[in-house]
Amino acid sequence: MLFIVYGLLAVTVIFPVIATVFLCAFAFGRRVELSRKYETLEDYPDLKATFVKFKSKGCMLDGFFVVNKDIKDYKAVIVMAHGIGCSRANYMARYDYFAGKGYIVFAYDCTGTCKSEGRDIKGLPQSQLDLENAINYVGTIDELKGYRILVYGHSWGGYAAATVLNNKKSADKITAVATLSGFNDIWNIVYYQVSKYTTKMILLAKPWLYLHFIVFYGKRALYTGIKGINKYKGDVLVMHSKDDKTVRYLDSVAIHQNECTNPNARFVIFEDRGHTLARPIEIENEIKRLNKENVSTLKRGKSNVFEFNLNSYYEFADRRRLNSVDSGFLDIVENFYSQALAKAEEKTEC
Repeated sequence: MLFIVYGLLAVTVIFPVIATVFLCAFAFGRRVELSRKYETLEDYPDLKATFVKFKSKGCMLDGFFVVNKDIKDYKAVIVMAHGIGCSRANYMARYDYFAGKGYIVFAYDCTGTCKSEGRDIKGLPQSQLDLENAINYVGTIDELKGYRILVYGHSWGGYAAATVLNNKKSADKITAVATLSGFNDIWNIVYYQVSKYTTKMILLAKPWLYLHFIVFYGKRALYTGIKGINKYKGDVLVMHSKDDKTVRYLDSVAIHQNECTNPNARFVIFEDRGHTLARPIEIENEIKRLNKENVSTLKRGKSNVFEFNLNSYYEFADRRRLNSVDSGFLDIVENFYSQALAKAEEKTEC
């Protein structure tokens, strides 16, 4: 009987707990540094940046406000949350687009990423916590108190943009949210990405993974994107592509469209725009072709696994083409923001 009890204990508790510790160390236990093909402000001479730092749960995060040098009257502040494995430096072309449309763009590196503090990236709910603190920080700046706050989140940031709406204090400060290629909850994306390395044995770690993140993040670990959207009363734009290989459509916020009860939420689903969405389709197809024709020679070394995967995937792509954007696609997002701002102004006047 003792042998059976200890055997069951080992299979159901001890081994899964040990597996969870290794899983979290493997996926989140390293910092993310600058990707190999990032861009800088020097690549965009029309931009002017103001560098700042703000606190997020004990770490100082590095960020900047970006505007177009030739524009003086601004529409709103867009807080942009980046994806996992990269940093704010991978979104420069998108900052340039929105700044050119008259917005103040606020971008930052998440905890454990690039110029921000942090020994590692901690876990998936960290992007949600960092976004909350970024929104709060913007709200403390006197010069910006006359501007409405918009949110743009992509991938890990897309998850953050949707789940942050579960927090009423943060949600009340936001006029509109665009969540692009975002996953709905922490488990499915971990299972999809990490099971490539650990097989389906990762299923044993599911309850312990949640417990691990609940200890560190409390109820944030249990938030889902669709529940956040349903709690929110404002405008939400959800975008995803069915051919996304990084955040599968199956794991996305977008696939929960039928569960949406927010009448101000709009879902736009594509067939062939990949994970980035904002990149021109012909360049997306070119990157796919280059990956099929070439074999990556990069070694992971001390890199974060998500950072390594990103660098490997883009190893053969031209830097400028890789970072280019489809203005027609971003026009959809900008039109959504403009309509949301106009609607908010009408309510204020009434």
